[in-house]
Amino acid sequence: MSQLPSLTLIPADNAALSSEITRLAGHINAAQHRFLTLLAALIERDSWAGNGIKSPAHWLNYHCGIDLGAAREKVRVAKSLSTLPAIDEAFRFGTISYSKVRAMTRSATQENEQLLLRVALHGTAQHVEQLVRKFRRAESLTDDRRDQSRHHARELTCFFDDDGMLVLRGRMTPEDGAVFMKAMDAMFTAQNPPVNQDNDTAILPEKTFPQKRVDALLALAEQAMCTMEEGLQPLSSADKYQVVIHIEHGGEHGGKHGHEQHCTIESGAHHLPLSPATARRLCCDASLVPVLEDASGNVLNIRRKTRAIPPSIRRALQIRDHGCRFPGCCESRYVDAHHVQHWCDGGETRLDNLVLLCRHHHRLLHQDGYEIVKHGNQQFEFLTPAGGAMPAALVPQFATAAEDFATETLAIEREHEGIGLVIDSRTAVTRWQGERMDYDLAVGAMMRGPMLGVSAGR
Repeated sequence: MSQLPSLTLIPADNAALSSEITRLAGHINAAQHRFLTLLAALIERDSWAGNGIKSPAHWLNYHCGIDLGAAREKVRVAKSLSTLPAIDEAFRFGTISYSKVRAMTRSATQENEQLLLRVALHGTAQHVEQLVRKFRRAESLTDDRRDQSRHHARELTCFFDDDGMLVLRGRMTPEDGAVFMKAMDAMFTAQNPPVNQDNDTAILPEKTFPQKRVDALLALAEQAMCTMEEGLQPLSSADKYQVVIHIEHGGEHGGKHGHEQHCTIESGAHHLPLSPATARRLCCDASLVPVLEDASGNVLNIRRKTRAIPPSIRRALQIRDHGCRFPGCCESRYVDAHHVQHWCDGGETRLDNLVLLCRHHHRLLHQDGYEIVKHGNQQFEFLTPAGGAMPAALVPQFATAAEDFATETLAIEREHEGIGLVIDSRTAVTRWQGERMDYDLAVGAMMRGPMLGVSAGR
């Protein structure tokens, strides 16, 4: 990589330095608008699809190096701009920032668009964020269907952070939350009896209140495990699937003599037909119980359960791959272990014959014609259904960076001049002069509908 020239474009005067920063902020705003306009066209034409790409956000992550969460937000904003002409125009001229646009598009409608834009022009991004947050809360409280929306909004997420600690985040309806808190309080009280104040030798507990709550939650989980019915006990992590495959025995006319054998998967009281590709995918990372039957469905033999991947190899695989190995995929939690050469074709259950794949890409490998070729020791290449290698991301993404710094004007400025945008050091500067934002008045105006001439301050 060539070294960039020294930055001779930094003004020596502080006032000129400030003007240069605000001027470039306007150009960045305009460039962000053009970026999102092009992204909207990419989405509308489905040009992002292909080569295993799961979504437009996944495409941005792979080709533009944008974090998946930020990419999803850009996709959402890109889809919204076409229905908000006033916000779209101000954004196109570089007057408002992406941060303000991102916040406004969460609640903007044709009725309140002008009000939100006025607040964005006369206030800061924080003003817009706060206004949108308060409006959404007020809207949810006045919604006749809020009980239903609360039910749909319930969630529980669990993940391990960088320190290995399990982080829980959840939302419950008020009634479910009351049941949960009652159980938590009961377990909390049982584990933490009142300290006898008359006993001078009593020692203050060392645990903090949040730590005691964690202990209470863990005790609830352990009690549930102890009292859970046998049939409802969850499988271990290595037993997340137990695949019971019923194989028709060919007998004298089977196999080489032309009789087609069939296999089905056990699903409750029913046996569902399986395609060979689906059977291979399910058996890649599962406990397998083969059941041999005759043509009439009579059981001839049930073989012992075999586990495809031992826990020790699974742990090593997780440490090596961290997540899905498909190019550009960031999924790390819901992944399967995939045999590059399937074990039913003679492939061994060894680390150099295994890769982690998310459910989407695992299905692509087994059912959509994608392939993995192993080169050397644990080096894998992914091939498209056409047989070609997966295309690399667009690197370098900004090939003219060194040239830009070597000239008096940046490429982004020349491009904006070419499409008629006039951007100076005042274009992107907020018009806020320190007034207090009256959120009650602004939220009330948004709830009533049309813009009532409310500014950011009183």
